[in-house]
Amino acid sequence: MDTANIKPEDFRGNWIFIVLLVLFGTVLFATALGMVVLIFTMAFPLHHYMLSRALHVFGWGFGSLATAFSGRAMWIQAVQMAHYVAHLDIRGLDFRFGSKHHTRDIFFAWNQIAAVQHKRTPGGQSYCVVGKDKRSVEFTAFTFFHPKKLALQIAAHINQSLQEIKL
Repeated sequence: MDTANIKPEDFRGNWIFIVLLVLFGTVLFATALGMVVLIFTMAFPLHHYMLSRALHVFGWGFGSLATAFSGRAMWIQAVQMAHYVAHLDIRGLDFRFGSKHHTRDIFFAWNQIAAVQHKRTPGGQSYCVVGKDKRSVEFTAFTFFHPKKLALQIAAHINQSLQEIKL
């Protein structure tokens, strides 16, 4: 494909998925808070202390911590995914990963891309852009919306087809 005819295009994350991650993270935080209230109601009646009650308090405490950490992880992933961008223009391919304040940028000029690889994995499909200097960027549907379309456009710009990688 002639690089002079390349119109700038951006690929971003799936906003529906990002919103769902934020909602699930919020639900997990609310659930953890409810579990903490339950822990206090089990732990602080001032009579009938028994080992079984202590085990229940410990179990619910561990569950509330795990739930809160899962909610936090979902929030972090959603914030990062909201800022992922793959920008194609006349200069080349520019990937931006990370959050708004902590980004990791990777740029490939069109003549510096060696291959675009496609790999089927048990969790789905992944694509990898490999540079001639051995740098690589891997992305999936969790990274960009329509990753196959992005990979095919990159391959078309460098006049190659997708390379299938067998596991």
